Order: sequence, then structure tokens, then C-alpha cells
Amino acid sequence: MIRLFALAALGSLAGLSLFAQDSAVGLWKHTDKDKVVVFRVSEEGGKLSAKIEKMSRGGKEVPEEKCVKCTGDLKDQPLFGLKMMWDLTKDGAGWGKGKILDPDDGKTYNCKVELASGGKELKVRGSIAFIGKTQTWSRLE
Repeated sequence: MIRLFALAALGSLAGLSLFAQDSAVGLWKHTDKDKVVVFRVSEEGGKLSAKIEKMSRGGKEVPEEKCVKCTGDLKDQPLFGLKMMWDLTKDGAGWGKGKILDPDDGKTYNCKVELASGGKELKVRGSIAFIGKTQTWSRLE
């Protein structure tokens, strides 16, 4: 009986481990030339979103910046803590039908994401119709 209980508990833990690898929730890093941005991806109500946690350029942490090219309510909002990606819903092997904000141009794009490399990378694609760009984010936690 104890052996059966131990096997059941071990199976449950293994299942949790597999589930965690299938989740995009966590801390992610994107490097673009000398700029590094750390994002916190979270899930609420079955939808993924991401906020900027911190940034660095040339190895030095960047002080608080504002979204100067954004429009409307986002104009001049601090980038740290600003929701940059939102409303992504589970879509096959990844998440889609969401939006992503590019603070460099202030524009919002369609967004989809998919885990890669056994959950160690997140492929983030922003697009308008067929034209788009894919970034690779690396998992920090």
C-alpha cells in the first residue's frame, strides 16, 4: 500500500514538472545588440500577458524610461511595469490572438508566442497581416 502511494505521489510530481515546462509563465530575457530587456510573463483568466521588469544597455541598468512614441493613454507612461503583451489565449501548441506593443515605434501588433527548446525559449512574433518579426526570449525562471 505504501509503495502504491509513493508511486502515485511520484507520478503526480512528474506530471507537475511536465506542466511547468509547458507554461510560458515566468521571467524571460530578450537581447538585441547591446540592449537587454527582462519581461515577466503571467497568466490570468486563461490569458497571457507580459510586463517589462528591467532593462540594461551596454551592461548597465537603464533608469526608468517612458513610452514617448506611444499614443493615447500609453503616451509617456513608464516602461517598467507597463503591459507590453496582452490577451494571448491558448492556441494549439502556443498562444495567439493577442497584442504586443513595440515601445520603439509606439505601435501595437498582433502577437503569438510558442515555447521552444524544451521550454527554455519563447518565440514571440509580432505582425500585421503577413509581415512580422520573431524574437527569441530566453527563460530566466
